[in-house]
Amino acid sequence: MSESTLLDPGHVDYPVGLRDLESPPAIHVAGTLSMAPAVAVVGTRTCTKYGLDLARAFGAALTQSGWTVVSGLARGIDAAAHWGTVEASGTAVAVLGNGIDVVYPRENGRLRRTIIEKGGALVSEYAAGTPPDRWRFPARNRLIAAMSSAVVVVEAGERGGALITARLAAEIGRPVLVVPGDVDRPASVGCNQLIRDGAHPVLGELDLITELELLVGPAPRARAGNEHHDLGVRGHSLDELTSIWECDLREALVRAGRLEARGRVRLEGSLVFGDGPPESWE
Repeated sequence: MSESTLLDPGHVDYPVGLRDLESPPAIHVAGTLSMAPAVAVVGTRTCTKYGLDLARAFGAALTQSGWTVVSGLARGIDAAAHWGTVEASGTAVAVLGNGIDVVYPRENGRLRRTIIEKGGALVSEYAAGTPPDRWRFPARNRLIAAMSSAVVVVEAGERGGALITARLAAEIGRPVLVVPGDVDRPASVGCNQLIRDGAHPVLGELDLITELELLVGPAPRARAGNEHHDLGVRGHSLDELTSIWECDLREALVRAGRLEARGRVRLEGSLVFGDGPPESWE
């Protein structure tokens, strides 16, 4: 376990988003706290295999687009999102509801180590040795929301921490994106209620990246430039393609997906890479 550093709100490396809280706390940090834009992926511990697979895929997709992935290291959706991130060599930030030196839950000990090894961080406002009492976790969730540009809820029951995180995110102006589910599935009751109340539905990895770009701006990797370092061809943003193809964003997304399935282009986050001008890709 790496040694931790205590950051107060006046520290140069203190997360900017936490300053949006009414009383920004000092935080203990182990590992490397990324300054890149972040997206939170959260959900229930009592999730389905579908939810686990989707959370893992979301972690990888966000990583490939350059976002840091924030979650709570809980079993279930949180752990799956973290694993998807580190398996894609991405940067994960785990916000804990206990002391930073306390391994909880026990089965996520290896995940904690892997997050730090891959250049991510563990974060907690609690002093070393603080136990994981249940009442500490709702407070922890406000840090997850504040550290992120948006919050994605994969699966959530009628009650639980993911709904608290979503509510807190909305209160401080963070967009909330939610995966819809069967109306009679317990793990989707909370998700469907969030969508009913105004959250943005998200229908898969590509849709997630598209919605995020509409809500919070271009993906970090797209902002860094649009020259593809492997293929040596120019990447075109979806906004560019709507003008070139004279269509709306949804149609451009569908068209790009079809071209990728035929091997004509490659999608990377918000960019579409193909040989030659887009008019020649068909």
